[in-house]
Amino acid sequence: MDDDKALPRYEQVRRAILAGIEGGELPAGSFLPPEPELMAAHGVSRITLRRAIGDLCAEGLLQRQQGRGTLVLPRKMRQTLVSLGGFSETLDGLGRKAGHRVLARDDAPDAPAVQGRLGAAALIRFDRLLEDDGRPMTLESLWFDAGRFPQVVAVVAAGGSFFAALRDLAGVVPAHAERQIDVGFASGPERAVLGVTAAQPVYRIEKIVIGADGQPLALSRLVTPSHLVTYTIKT
Repeated sequence: MDDDKALPRYEQVRRAILAGIEGGELPAGSFLPPEPELMAAHGVSRITLRRAIGDLCAEGLLQRQQGRGTLVLPRKMRQTLVSLGGFSETLDGLGRKAGHRVLARDDAPDAPAVQGRLGAAALIRFDRLLEDDGRPMTLESLWFDAGRFPQVVAVVAAGGSFFAALRDLAGVVPAHAERQIDVGFASGPERAVLGVTAAQPVYRIEKIVIGADGQPLALSRLVTPSHLVTYTIKT
């Protein structure tokens, strides 16, 4: 405590708000109290308060939302890029619940490049919103061969895990995956679904999953706000 008193006022406020987040007084999904209330509680000016909140926003712990206030964000999910686990498996390992909300389905997508890469006789596409404990996490466009994996189609259409269905119903386990990662900004429709602003960066990932026989199993294109995920690389 005495050490904290020697810190700049904005840093003291930042630490106090952070303690509220970590202690559960400010749970993920809640909004911070209004600025006047926080200024009075911490005995600081609006400039000092906004600097403290700005630092926490930059750390991915808070998010300012126009007309609504400052939202407490869920802790970043850490994901290893060499991992072959699907979205559900990753969240299960963190003790969180995964959701796969189907936004659109196309049984005959006009995507000759994707069809050629997968060698698919009956290409199918699902657009899905992947959710973390009910919160929007990732927009995904998933392509696979419905002719090769017909038993998987119904599971994915019902909001189930593609990887689990592939393993449990088709008896196929991915051997490795190739990913291409870019960073950019979300389009208007993407922002509306993910709940991010035009200024917030997103990861754009193309992922192709390969089976033990060397044949591609599926291709995904994913859009994830960068404040929700930290990617690590193992070599």
